[in-house]
Amino acid sequence: MKITHLFIYGFGKWKDHSLDLTAPSPHVIIGENEAGKSTLYEFILFMLFGLPPKQRVSFIPKTGGSMGGRLVLLTEEFGRVTIERTHEHENGKAVCRLETGEEKDEAWLRNLLDGMERRVFESTYSFNADDLMELKNLSGYELGEALLNIGLTGSDQIYQTEKWLQKQMDERFKPKGKKPLINEQLQVVEELQQKKKTLDDEEEDYLRLQKTKEILNGRLRTLEGEWQETINQIYITEQVLKVRAIIVDYHLIKTQVEHQCNLSFPEAGVERYQQVKEVLLPLQSEQKLLKTNIEEVESSIQRLKDGYDPLQEEEAGKLVETGYPKYEQAVYEVERLLQQITRLDEQLEEDKSHIDIPLDIDEIEEYSLPFYIEETWRALKKEKEEVEREEAFIKEQADDIARELQKIEEHKHSIEDERISEETAKEYEEKLQRNYQMAATSDQDTTRLRNGRLLGGVLAGLSLAFGGVLEGMVLFVLCLVIAAGLALYSYSCHKKIVELSERSVTTSIPVEEMEQARKQLQKYDAQKNEYHHLREQWKQLNQEEIRLQEKTHHLQQRKRRLENTLDEQRNLYPFLAYLHVEHWEKLYHLLTQLKEKKRTQKRLLQETEKQRSTINHIKKNLEAFYKVKKWEFYEENMEQQWQRLKEWVQEQNHRRQKITQAEQQLESLDKRAKENNVKLSTYLDQQQELFQEAGVEEEEDFYTKAKQKKKQREQQSQLQDLERQLQRMLSEREQQHYHVWTEVPEEAALSARLERLKSEKQKIEEEQKKNQQASADNESAIRQLEHSDERSSITHKLHKEKVELQKLSEEWAAYQLAWKALEKTKRAYKEKYLPRILGKATTYFHNLTNGNYVDVKISPDDDCIKVISKQGFTYFPMELSRGTRDQLYVSFRLALGETMADDLSLPFLVDDAFVHFDQRRLSLMVELFEQLSKKHQVVLFTWREDLEEAFQSPQVLRLS
Repeated sequence: MKITHLFIYGFGKWKDHSLDLTAPSPHVIIGENEAGKSTLYEFILFMLFGLPPKQRVSFIPKTGGSMGGRLVLLTEEFGRVTIERTHEHENGKAVCRLETGEEKDEAWLRNLLDGMERRVFESTYSFNADDLMELKNLSGYELGEALLNIGLTGSDQIYQTEKWLQKQMDERFKPKGKKPLINEQLQVVEELQQKKKTLDDEEEDYLRLQKTKEILNGRLRTLEGEWQETINQIYITEQVLKVRAIIVDYHLIKTQVEHQCNLSFPEAGVERYQQVKEVLLPLQSEQKLLKTNIEEVESSIQRLKDGYDPLQEEEAGKLVETGYPKYEQAVYEVERLLQQITRLDEQLEEDKSHIDIPLDIDEIEEYSLPFYIEETWRALKKEKEEVEREEAFIKEQADDIARELQKIEEHKHSIEDERISEETAKEYEEKLQRNYQMAATSDQDTTRLRNGRLLGGVLAGLSLAFGGVLEGMVLFVLCLVIAAGLALYSYSCHKKIVELSERSVTTSIPVEEMEQARKQLQKYDAQKNEYHHLREQWKQLNQEEIRLQEKTHHLQQRKRRLENTLDEQRNLYPFLAYLHVEHWEKLYHLLTQLKEKKRTQKRLLQETEKQRSTINHIKKNLEAFYKVKKWEFYEENMEQQWQRLKEWVQEQNHRRQKITQAEQQLESLDKRAKENNVKLSTYLDQQQELFQEAGVEEEEDFYTKAKQKKKQREQQSQLQDLERQLQRMLSEREQQHYHVWTEVPEEAALSARLERLKSEKQKIEEEQKKNQQASADNESAIRQLEHSDERSSITHKLHKEKVELQKLSEEWAAYQLAWKALEKTKRAYKEKYLPRILGKATTYFHNLTNGNYVDVKISPDDDCIKVISKQGFTYFPMELSRGTRDQLYVSFRLALGETMADDLSLPFLVDDAFVHFDQRRLSLMVELFEQLSKKHQVVLFTWREDLEEAFQSPQVLRLS
């Protein structure tokens, strides 16, 4: 939603003033002190939300005139909305006008603003340097609470309400306190209950009296019911005695009606008969008048038909209606066709000159141009273009293949120059193979000898150990000999191992030579594979070259076929030899147009002859009619001849119309006469039906019977009236009890019943007096016990103090319930909105402080606002400088406004909010407002001239 225009009739110092805010925001309104900036700010709020009468008076212009104006809004849903509000109109109520011209009231405007009040708008969408002053005495916790409440209600009202509720609860009750009201009252009640306990001995007598009181009260209620029922019966009996005379009249008239015979007479017969008579007389008079008019019209028709010939009129009418238009059309067509023929001759000559080939117009018709010729010439043109493209493509491919073959040959020669010979490669391979085989053989012999050395040593040791165990010298010597032999074998194996090692060192090839040979072989294999790959590429290119030659051959054949086809077309149409094939298709269209124009010319000549024939035929018919009428015919002046014929036809048409009108009039009169006869017969039938229903034949008898029927109906009506009177005066139960519809109640029986009921009533009243006296005595004894000395006083005081305690408890519970509901609302707000507000406030505060503070939080333990610096230190708002606190406050206000703008987008109004900002902070604030103005309209009221330069592209309005 945006504000586009302001029109001030009169508001404070402003009168007949207007502002245009249609340009993109931010809008900077600059003016010195007392220039009227705050008045403009108040005017915008007045137009949106109104003002109470006393506050409106302070803005009435001192110079006189109307107080109020107009505000134009641009909304997404309704488009342009004009709000007009004046002090005099309906106590300052707004009138809203839509683009459609429809007018809306104050309630509609409140709905448009989503029910927002002025204080919510001021605390969310507008702010100034003084707003924070109201919060200067609050601690960090209270500041967090107040800002939270501003987010909920647009003021610190919830904060103050919570403090007041806590105070009220503490005044009434504390768990360990003595001074609160409920604590004191509890002490009083406990003391009274102790005193009352000592006086409970008298309770048994008191309970007995209470029980007697209940019995007596029950009997009194029973007697009261019996007494009321007796009164009702007395009333009913008296009522029946009053209406007995009506009952007698009812039965008397009912007997007379039952003995009368039922007369047959039509319903409302007299009135119906009078209506029939009133209609019959005019109809009979009209019938005579119609007969006279019919005779006069028939005489007039006969006079008009004398001397009238319809056949001649029809023939002349056809000549005028069909012949004359055809004649005029034919004359016009002849002139038009001659003009077209002349134009076609000129166009043919002009088109022939454009073709510029040796071909005469008459020769064009000799050449046949069938429908497929155009397609043939187009195909030839396309074929020629494709052949030329194919020829160029083949040439390009041949050049590419030649270049690739040259590259391959050059690469092959370079590989052949660098590659070692095949004999050298075989020598390297054999040398490596011999070295590998020698190394493998030496390893096998060394392994075998090592195993033998190990086995001989182990067996020699075992023999010595075995000989030492056995008894006898012989066996010991034998084991010693065996051990010596095995030791010699092990030593010989060791010597062979040493010899093999020395021999392998002397016969092996050096490692560097082996590595060089291996590298040469690897390079040889790679070059060999690359050479083979080049040969494969060379073969593929040769195949491509062969296929290209085949394409070239096919192309030559295609070119020859194309030339043959072109020669064939040139033979059929010699004039094609003068044009290139690409122009043949266009020539076809030009030749087709020439032929079509030539055919059109011939057709126009034929049409001209046809029209001239039509003219001659119509002239002959007109001349023939003149001869029949014996009129003189002059062919030179055809217009005069046609005019005379038209006048004669008009005269005959006029006579025929008169005849037709007279016949229609006659037909209408006949129709009216028939309709009149039908109506007359209908009403005569109705008259006879009334006589038949009444059973009479004459009018006098009809009226006599009507009087008899009227008397009978009056008696029935009187009977119904008496019946309704009885139903009103007696209930249905009384009617059934006394059988009033079948018999007349006896007067003596009713009187006796009335006397008996009065006697019963007297007995019940006497018993009531006795029980009332006993109840009074019992109540007196109860009161004496209740009011006796100290017990009565204590009982009453205890009851009173308990009531007071109950009242205080209910008050405390109500305050407690309200406080809990408030806490629940705050928690719901925090869970829903506070994370979003804190996130946006953190972003704004981080930007405004140039990154000095990175986060804004509210502590979950004590709801205190905390800010985190980029060094990681935590600060409370009271620990910040005044300028930084203002930046924090502005960040919260902008975050609140933007969060609410998600649901309702309204302009931001800022009134001199940068008083405590230095130049660096001001620059950051300006940058923030420029970003905000991309989403929302921003209107800034200020006295600072330097803000115009601070903003990049502001819309500046200066107040003088």
